[in-house]
Amino acid sequence: MTRCPTRTRVPKRAGKRARSKRLRTADILLMLLMIGLSLLAISAGAQALAERGTEGILPDGDGPLGTAGVPATEAVEDGRPGADADGSPCVDDLPSLPDEAASPSAADYDFSKPVPLSDPVDISYFDDAVFIGDSRTEGLFLNTGLSNATSFAHMGLTVGTVFTRPLINVDGAKVPVIDALKTVGSSKVYIMLGINETGWVYSSVFVQKYGELIDAIREIAPDAVLYIQAIMPVSQKVSSTHSYITNAKIDEYDRLLQELAEEKQVYYIDTAGAVAGEDGSLPEDAAPDGIHLKRSYYQRWLDYLATHTVAQ
Repeated sequence: MTRCPTRTRVPKRAGKRARSKRLRTADILLMLLMIGLSLLAISAGAQALAERGTEGILPDGDGPLGTAGVPATEAVEDGRPGADADGSPCVDDLPSLPDEAASPSAADYDFSKPVPLSDPVDISYFDDAVFIGDSRTEGLFLNTGLSNATSFAHMGLTVGTVFTRPLINVDGAKVPVIDALKTVGSSKVYIMLGINETGWVYSSVFVQKYGELIDAIREIAPDAVLYIQAIMPVSQKVSSTHSYITNAKIDEYDRLLQELAEEKQVYYIDTAGAVAGEDGSLPEDAAPDGIHLKRSYYQRWLDYLATHTVAQ
């Protein structure tokens, strides 16, 4: 008689342990699958953000100013302020003011926003004003007759060299801008710096140095009204061909300056909007070299400052 093979009986407890082990293994595999999918999603999102962050950044090229070979930290504008022979003040181009328009009060001012439109001030408003800037600010003085204000401007000036380069003549000796400021009385200080710094590698260094400049001015003239002016754009031609000056970089710096103005509780003036065209660039006919303005646009800049002030 043939005997049937004997079946091995698995104890119930051992069977339960095996099933539990299989379930745990399945759970681990499912968890690993979900982690893998999440990492793929994060990677895709980061790549999309990186692509959006570079939109509008134009490739480097040999710019019209011939600055090749100049170190980024010492980059300067090559060219003096431009002016047109028949340029005239652009008073007619100013926006009309409502009857109730007035300079906002400093007491309840919102520093997160640019200085709003206000009643135009007389040219004498700038009698006790100091302007710190580069060659564009030099052009403002040369082309508008702003002789009643003090100009501490020099071609290629940056938020770093205001502390180090002896550029301003004081009693027969040249001293840095920040030292020259100590020798004059000023109730208002206007700053227009940043286009030369667009060649700097780190925007954080630009903001840090700009903040140090604000702090130094406050220490020298604690009661002065301090205006940060937005960096004005360049023409589309310059933006698309220059090795480091692009409107995308200027826009980035202007956003950082507005944030800095809020942090430091100083006034931010959107001077870029005073001269920019519909596309945000400087109109091609606004500057002979695409950077330094014609006389009529310098006057437009000054008119904008006169209609964007804060009452003290």
